[in-house]
Amino acid sequence: MIECFFSILGKQGLSQSVHTSKRQLKEFLLNYIVQNNKNPKPFAWTKGPEKLQRIIEATQEYQAAHPRKLRKRRRKAHSIKN
Repeated sequence: MIECFFSILGKQGLSQSVHTSKRQLKEFLLNYIVQNNKNPKPFAWTKGPEKLQRIIEATQEYQAAHPRKLRKRRRKAHSIKN
């Protein structure tokens, strides 16, 4: 649900505004939350459980067919001088 909220925030608020300081951004976000809470609406699922199950299964199949490659970590050179 939090992902839905941030998606809506990004589409409705942040993509249409410009903030020149952290203070302005903070004020905007707090004001957005206050306005959003004045008229709360529950989230409605648009996909049924069968559709969600198909998405989960397709994702698992893709991940099984395309495993993630492990990246080697770079070793940091120790520059301790005696």
